[in-house]
Amino acid sequence: MSRPIIVDADEQVACPKCNRRFALSEGISRHAIERHAEAFVASLDKQKRTMEAEAAAAAKRRAEADYEVRRRSLEESIAAKESQLAKSRAEELALRRQMRELEEAKKTRDLDYQRKLDAERKKIEERTSAAALEHLARREAQWKAQLASAQREAADLKRKLEQGSQQLQGEALELSLESLLRAAFPLDEIQPVPKGVNGADLIQHVRSTSGLRCGAILWEAKQTKAWQNGWLPKLKHQQQEMGAEAAVLVTAAMPKEAREPFLRESDVWIARFEAARPLAEALRACMIEMQRLRQANHGRSEKAELLYAYLCSPQFAQRMKAAVDGFAAMRADLDAEKSAMSRIWKKREAQLARMSDGLLGVVGDLQGIGQETLPQLEGIAALPCAETVEA
Repeated sequence: MSRPIIVDADEQVACPKCNRRFALSEGISRHAIERHAEAFVASLDKQKRTMEAEAAAAAKRRAEADYEVRRRSLEESIAAKESQLAKSRAEELALRRQMRELEEAKKTRDLDYQRKLDAERKKIEERTSAAALEHLARREAQWKAQLASAQREAADLKRKLEQGSQQLQGEALELSLESLLRAAFPLDEIQPVPKGVNGADLIQHVRSTSGLRCGAILWEAKQTKAWQNGWLPKLKHQQQEMGAEAAVLVTAAMPKEAREPFLRESDVWIARFEAARPLAEALRACMIEMQRLRQANHGRSEKAELLYAYLCSPQFAQRMKAAVDGFAAMRADLDAEKSAMSRIWKKREAQLARMSDGLLGVVGDLQGIGQETLPQLEGIAALPCAETVEA
């Protein structure tokens, strides 16, 4: 089988007989060259098609091989991932089981710790019970001493406050009485007693509608809690010195036997503050009437008879009844106000008692928990309760 070869036309060849060298194109005719060239081209096309077919087959084989490799790789990757997922699930289940076991172990450990703690606390309480009782007794004695000292100091402070308060209340009562008299009797001349005079506070010069002086009323105000019989002689003596026709002691503390709003004792009128105005009206009416009778009658017997007739007259009785009725109405209003204030005070006392008990209970709980680590609570625990302070 002939096999064509490709040779360059300028290739030098040698003659086998004479050894002369010449170009290949000189020894081969053009026709032969073209014939061989066509054969060469045909052979070259055939080889090209063969090579292309072989290349296509090789490429197909390579593609199939690559596809198989990739498929196996994907299958292996999926298998590895499934294996890893199964492993992760198994690890998660194991981890959850371990967590449950740890939680159970923690609960058991906490329970054991609490039991041991309770046992140790009981042992400590048993060991320290005697010392604690002794310490508590010492602290209780100290608290009682502090409480007694605080109560004494509170009593001293209360006494001092009451002394200053009584003085201020007395001055306030005096000013209130003066304002009451000036407002009720604008025609009268009401003057404070000079400071050098001990006892009375005000003197009221009674004047009639015509301006004629009819008499004088000496007033003294006492804002105290206890009645003193020594007030009456002093006021009576001062009345005589100043020449007043009547003396009135306005006081918040009436004699023990007194139930009336005002009464007369040792020639001195004793009245509560709410009865001062009606009593003043009655005394003024008597003085004005007496002055009128003095002017109308020159004889002593006639004046006495007129005075007796006036005292026995319905007019005088009506005036006194009107004064008493006015006092009764004022007394009812005052009792209603006192009842209302008493309810409010009782309610506030109950609230303060509850707050004090709650605070002392919290302090006791904290001291019981902290033992001796909270000495700053001793001052709170030593405070007197509401009932002690009120007593």
